[in-house]
Amino acid sequence: MEISTLRRITLLPNWAWIFTLCMLATPAVIDAQPALLTHVLNQDQWEALFPKRAGTEGGHPQGYSEDFYAYGHLIEAAQAMGDYAAEIVMKEGVWGQKITLTRKSSNTSYAYAEVEPWWYAHPNPEITVHVDFEDFVNRTSQVDNLRELAAFLAHISKETTGGWQFPIGGGSFGDYALWGLYFVHEVGYNSSNSAGAYSQWHSEFPPNPTVGYYGRGPVQLSWNYNYGQFSKFLFNDKNILLDNPDLLQEDGVLAFQSAIWFWMMPQCPKPSCHQVMHDLWVPQAGEYQAGKMYTRGFAHTNNIINGGLECRPTSTAAFTEKVVLRSALYQYYLEILGFGPEDLLKENTPPYSTLCFESPSLAMQDYLSCNLEPTLSTQSRDKGQVEIFPNPAIDHLTLRGASPIDRVEIFNAWGHLVGQANPGTHEFELDLSALMTGVYALKILSKNTVFTRQIVIKS
Repeated sequence: MEISTLRRITLLPNWAWIFTLCMLATPAVIDAQPALLTHVLNQDQWEALFPKRAGTEGGHPQGYSEDFYAYGHLIEAAQAMGDYAAEIVMKEGVWGQKITLTRKSSNTSYAYAEVEPWWYAHPNPEITVHVDFEDFVNRTSQVDNLRELAAFLAHISKETTGGWQFPIGGGSFGDYALWGLYFVHEVGYNSSNSAGAYSQWHSEFPPNPTVGYYGRGPVQLSWNYNYGQFSKFLFNDKNILLDNPDLLQEDGVLAFQSAIWFWMMPQCPKPSCHQVMHDLWVPQAGEYQAGKMYTRGFAHTNNIINGGLECRPTSTAAFTEKVVLRSALYQYYLEILGFGPEDLLKENTPPYSTLCFESPSLAMQDYLSCNLEPTLSTQSRDKGQVEIFPNPAIDHLTLRGASPIDRVEIFNAWGHLVGQANPGTHEFELDLSALMTGVYALKILSKNTVFTRQIVIKS
């Protein structure tokens, strides 16, 4: 996908003209990877997007008198989080992950998650995945960086908005987008009335019964197990935030760090929001009953953040309305970031979708695995065993295996089998001429081993 050079600025409210002109002065697509976030978003743009931020006006209902969600807090948080890298070691089909965190500036490492002794004895090969937090809105594809930024802005705006009116970006006084980042913590809760709120038994991250784990910060981090995990990540001490969750509503930088942690860190079987926005997560062919799970893009971020309430066949109308709100905010920010009408249309053209729920028969389900593209893996068990080229392909694809390839199955974005072959040779050419352009999954069987590859067919 390439960004159109046309901006639909006539549809934006007056304040957004300044933002859009700034974007016109700074090309959206650049060659190098500059400093975190500042290459796609500056302070003037931030303040134009979120003019009602907590603490920027008097009389805030939660008592904030200073700019809690200041641009400087966001940038400081992104740069601080960029110092972290995670190594996730897993075994396919085996419960448990061994996760090690590294602070790059000091080259110090510590255990984030451990496995039981029997895990090491299990014969399944290890798969190692690296997650570099410096990649937040900062990978090589600037188009996908902008898509990721729009998705992040959409969710933090929705989670914290004080607005109440559609249409998004229409300029009305109660416009949902205009009031993004207004609330710091969940309405109805405070330090004195929340003991036991959002507390759930957890063997590793047990709740402190004297405090509450209600939503705080840009993504409204909730539940004791999330506070415990983030505390372990940042401080190598789970108890700091388990005992003092109010720190997230007292420190704007820490609040943004919690949002970036939640956004970047996969919590298997869930992938991360970052991974799905950069097409790094791949559902296994035939793995899901819900066809919606084979869509790509923004819909998955909604499923990751609040899918159990908003993205299920049983979701209530009140919750599915929030799906529409998140989608509208995402497209609104995309437009401001320079995406033209054709580019916006692609976000809702299969296999991409911005809606995790459209009807009971077009809804998502819980994740079953956090399988990732080999580009994110350093020790995939099938690395080097099967080569495919060219990718993207037009009308044919060559497969070359270390062992004879017994069978190949092709699945479309909805998980439907659309082609198959039984070559029985080390190398052969797969005819793709009957297939439409789009993203497909290959299931390759060779020497009693199954490999999965994603391919793109273009015209």
